[in-house]
Amino acid sequence: MINVAIVSPDHSLEPVDKVIAEHDFGCQFFQYVYRKMSDIDDIYQDCKGKCDVIFFSGELGYHYIKNKFPDIRIPCTFTAYEPIDVLSILLQFQIEHPKTPLNRVFCDFLTVTNQYMDVTQYIKKEECPYFFEDTHYDYRHITGYAKKLWDEGKIDLILSRSINNLKRLDELHIPYVAVFPSEEMIVKSIRSALKELRLNQMDQKDELNVLIRLPFTEDIEQEEQEYREATVYKMLADFRKSTHMHFSINQGFNQFELHAQLETGTFEIEVLRPLLMEFKKKLGFPFRIGAGLGSSKERSRYFSEHALLEANRYGRNDAFFVGEEGTVTGPLSADTKLIYNYSNEKALNFAREQGINETNILKLISMFEQDEQQLLNSHDLASLLGITPRSASRILSKLADLKLVRLTDAIHPEKEVKQGRPTHYYCFMSENFRNALL
Repeated sequence: MINVAIVSPDHSLEPVDKVIAEHDFGCQFFQYVYRKMSDIDDIYQDCKGKCDVIFFSGELGYHYIKNKFPDIRIPCTFTAYEPIDVLSILLQFQIEHPKTPLNRVFCDFLTVTNQYMDVTQYIKKEECPYFFEDTHYDYRHITGYAKKLWDEGKIDLILSRSINNLKRLDELHIPYVAVFPSEEMIVKSIRSALKELRLNQMDQKDELNVLIRLPFTEDIEQEEQEYREATVYKMLADFRKSTHMHFSINQGFNQFELHAQLETGTFEIEVLRPLLMEFKKKLGFPFRIGAGLGSSKERSRYFSEHALLEANRYGRNDAFFVGEEGTVTGPLSADTKLIYNYSNEKALNFAREQGINETNILKLISMFEQDEQQLLNSHDLASLLGITPRSASRILSKLADLKLVRLTDAIHPEKEVKQGRPTHYYCFMSENFRNALL
């Protein structure tokens, strides 16, 4: 399903909410409100990992994000006026304000960037309203231009679509009429954006991004750093040649980024394993790998960064993968690949309350979901969680105290009985575990 971010000022939220509630667009919406333009920075950071398109209720937010993030790869759009919509607005204004000629009005939504919506083709130049002719389309410049026209006595009123700017016009004592997009315009704009996105996706490929980081400590000399980087680069180039796989290799300081385009729906996590095992076998120094798959380069890079963060948390030479749903898979070298997601608020709250690392709880849930009957011991759990056996033993003891797992007399059928300290095995108390964490 397509995820759409709806971004609007708080004053514009009500008509957008109404449209979303009353129409089936076949997508999932995430709504965001900004009160000042800089709020869009944080909105974008949240959107880029989970949304396929960003839809703005007006042009100002759209132009802001395009100027602030010129390399943005998420499709952006806004509630666009058509010439017929603008002519309708002007006609309605003339009906309601017959004593105010259009050439005494400033329209802040008719700009050089939208070519004044072709109004000059329908209205004589000397009868046209004032347009906003500056290419810097933001609240400050709009207000400055409006004040200039007002102070020079050229206008009697403003037709304004800049809803968040109305308070400033009140402060300047400049009369205005607020222009809101109609429900029909909002519906038409959303459908148009989704149609264009779906058409683009027909030819779209999955983007795979892999980040390889070499953790350098302060005591590693420059020559050793260069040796490690050169070794990894050669291994990547040799692997690409021997497997006939097509991917780019970009090198930065202590990090490599691989990128490949794949036919949609053809990616399998196992394709990463041969490279990982080659690294584990031949590299005598630390490395961490994070891989991400997305519908765009930006999304796949975002996911690979999250996967790399998981690899860093794991703290061993291994790889993790994050896909479109934000689900983490790994460690990829293990026979048992844990699959978990940080959206489980119930589990996260439990982890915080009990003083257990959130990631470790999520991984335990993955183990439970894969096999409720499995036996747990501190050594095997430590290997999967990337912690010490002592830490794993403390977690098991804590869960036993909470009656989520219990000690069992069973012996793992695949483990040999050896002399020395006996291995303690635990099993899940399924109903209690499920009620507490799922």
